[in-house]
Amino acid sequence: MWVSFQDRYHGEMSIASNIRKLSPQDASILVTLRRQALENDPLAFGASPADDRGLSVEFVRGALADGDQAVFGHCDGPTLTGMVGVMRAAGLKRRHRAYIWGMYVAPEARAKGVGRQLLDAAVAHARTWPEVRQVSLSVTDVAAAARRLYERAGFRSWGQEPGALEWAGRCVDEIHLVLELREPRIASSE
Repeated sequence: MWVSFQDRYHGEMSIASNIRKLSPQDASILVTLRRQALENDPLAFGASPADDRGLSVEFVRGALADGDQAVFGHCDGPTLTGMVGVMRAAGLKRRHRAYIWGMYVAPEARAKGVGRQLLDAAVAHARTWPEVRQVSLSVTDVAAAARRLYERAGFRSWGQEPGALEWAGRCVDEIHLVLELREPRIASSE
């Protein structure tokens, strides 16, 4: 059942929406939207339909059951129209970081606040992981609207990788952004 997402961490109710954390039972609808995203916006994703593990229902079902990641979805009636993933970094030295991945809003759901609500849900979830102090993401230079969304949400650019992706003879740069959730700890020199 789709329910409104409530930002429990700031005590505010989000704009009325149908945002929720997806479960393993949602694997097939997530794969359908993921395929649409890769086909419709190939320069926005590092994967392609030919090599994306995220197009395997079995792989996605397992990923949705993993406690170190979550995928949030937006539904318009019975149709999944938006998605975003957040994953906590593996490894002891990187556990203070989380990554946003796979952000996509179908064309019919754009310019309605869905992207921001999905992003807010993913960031709020990252805040629930102990010791996570920053959330990172990457966006290609052709996704100007997505970059503006991330910057309005407080992400700041820290670098750009020239020619990071190439598809159908076109190269695009990848811009790396970070959101500090808490003040970074500075190691003492003593």
